[in-house]
Amino acid sequence: MLSIELIDAGLILAQQGGDDASVLSMAPGVAMLEENATLTGEAAASRLRLQPLLAQTNFWRGLSTEPLVRPSRLVRTTADTAFAQASALLEPYKSDAEGVLLAVPAGYTREQLGLLLGVINETGVNVAGVVDAALAACSLEAAPARVLHLDLELHQASLTALDYVGTGLKRNRYEIAPRHGLLALQQTWVQMIAEAFVINTRFDPLHDAASEQRLLNQLPQWLDQLVDNETLTLSLQLGERPLEIELTREHFVTAAQAHYAELVKLVQDARVAGLPIELRVSQRVAAMPGLLQCFATLRDCTVRALPRGAAALGALTHRTTIQRSPESLALVYQLPVARADGNAVTEHESTPSHLRPTHVLFQGRAWRVSEAPLAIGWSPPPGRSLVLPSAAPGVSRAHCMLVRRNGSVVVEDRSTYGSYVNEERVVGHSVLTVGDRLRLGTPGVTLDMIQLVQDDGAPQD
Repeated sequence: MLSIELIDAGLILAQQGGDDASVLSMAPGVAMLEENATLTGEAAASRLRLQPLLAQTNFWRGLSTEPLVRPSRLVRTTADTAFAQASALLEPYKSDAEGVLLAVPAGYTREQLGLLLGVINETGVNVAGVVDAALAACSLEAAPARVLHLDLELHQASLTALDYVGTGLKRNRYEIAPRHGLLALQQTWVQMIAEAFVINTRFDPLHDAASEQRLLNQLPQWLDQLVDNETLTLSLQLGERPLEIELTREHFVTAAQAHYAELVKLVQDARVAGLPIELRVSQRVAAMPGLLQCFATLRDCTVRALPRGAAALGALTHRTTIQRSPESLALVYQLPVARADGNAVTEHESTPSHLRPTHVLFQGRAWRVSEAPLAIGWSPPPGRSLVLPSAAPGVSRAHCMLVRRNGSVVVEDRSTYGSYVNEERVVGHSVLTVGDRLRLGTPGVTLDMIQLVQDDGAPQD
C-alpha cells in the first residue's frame, strides 16, 4: 500500500512493507511547462529562476480544468500538470501498488477533491482512501484534548485545530495564512543574502537568472547548517573566483520576522481559554531558523516536531480506518488515536464544552439541540421537529434525529438515503462537534452545527 502526503512544498510518497512504513521519495510541487516535455519536482525547481514564464507552482492548490494562461503543447490545465507530477511520482511503484492513500491538506473544495481522485486514478494507481493531512500527521502519537498542527505549503501556511472527541482525534477547524508560505520565506532570505553579498563583495547574485538560481539551489543546504551553527559562511562562485560572506542565524530570523509574527499570531488565535497549546509542526516548519523558539514564547505552549512524511506515514498506520470502496470514498476527518493521559475512553464520553454544538443552523434559522430529541425530515413525527422542504430530493420523511446525550450531541440516522457528517456516512449514530456539516441525502440538504454563547462567552446550555 502506498500513501502520498499532498503538501505542495514537498509531496512525500511512502509505502507499507509488512509491519513497517517508510518514506520512498519527496518532490516539490513545481513544474516547468516546456514545449516538448513537462518537468516536475526537483528537475523543475532547479530551473525556476531560469525560465520563470514556464514555471507552475500552484497547480495542486489551484486544481481545476480551467485553461492555463500560458499552456504548453502537452499541458493545458492545472489538472494536466498535477497528473504529470503524480505519474512521475508513482510510475516506479505501479506494478506493486495495492492502491494509494491520499493525505490532503484542508481547504480543498468538494469539486477539487473529486477532480483529485480522477487525476490520481488516471495514473493507473487507484485511490484507496482520503484523509485530512494534519489529522494523519498527528495520529502517530497520543493526543491531548486539543492539538494544533502547523505546516508550510508553497504559497501559504496552514494551521489545523484537532480535538479529542469520543474515541479519537477529529479535525475541528483550520486557518490559512496566505503569502506566508515556503516560497515567500525563501524569497525573503534570497533578498537578504543578495544584499549582504552586494555590501561585502560588490557582487549582486540577482543580477542575472543563473546566479539567482544558484543562490536558491544552495539555500536549503545553508538552512540545514544553521540548525547546529550560529554562524554561517556562504560561498558563491563568480567565474573562477569564490566569493564568501558570513551571516548569523539571527540575520535569518530578523529577515523573516514579519512572516514569523503572522505564524505566531495564527497559533495564538487558535488558543482555547483554559487549555494549554500543544503545537505539532512539520519538518518544514521545524527547519525554519529560530521559528520554534518564537512559538516557545507563547504561554503554556509545547512544541513538537513531527517526523518527515508524518501525514503519509500516519495514513498508512490507520489504513484500515481510511480505506473505502471506490463508490464510497470520502475525506476522513476523525481517526482512533490514544489519549495522551492514558485514560480509557468510552464511546459516549462527554464532548468538551467548547466543541459541543448548542444549535443546528438551516437556511439562516437556528434550532436548539437538547436532551429532548429534535426530529428532522420533510414530515417528521409530532414533537420537537425541524421540517425540511418536501421537494428536497434524497430526504426521507423522518430522516434523522439530533439529541444531547451523556454530554455530547449525537445524530441518529433513520433514513433511506443516508446522513453524512463532513461527507462521511453515518452508520447508526455519530457524535457531532461545532463546525460539522450534516448533509441529509444526496444531493439532499446541508445543515451546520453551531454554538451560541452567553455574554460571558459560556455556551448557551
